[in-house]
Amino acid sequence: MQDLDKFIEDLLREKGFSEEDGEGWEELKKDLTQRLLDAIDKAAINNLSREKAEELSSRLDDENFSDKDAVEFMKNSGVDLQKVAAETMYRFKALFLGEKTAEQLVDEMKAA
Repeated sequence: MQDLDKFIEDLLREKGFSEEDGEGWEELKKDLTQRLLDAIDKAAINNLSREKAEELSSRLDDENFSDKDAVEFMKNSGVDLQKVAAETMYRFKALFLGEKTAEQLVDEMKAA
């Protein structure tokens, strides 16, 4: 999580924000961190095979299926989670800093 905090802080600084912005800095950091985590989760789920996605869906319906169980499921799903996280962070940064449009990123993904 420390790497993620540093990544978000670096993004904010590149965009022109600083810790001197006080409460605004903390709110932005919290918001961006949650958005990035949501994007990584979504990307990881989208990379599941159809069978694994169906299995995850049925497990999520089980009230005894915990967050810890979900993490273990994803670790054993066959998805390269580090690669998915790195690619998602790259796209997140490019969009946040205005380096690329969503259309450009989609074209890159299709070409890969």
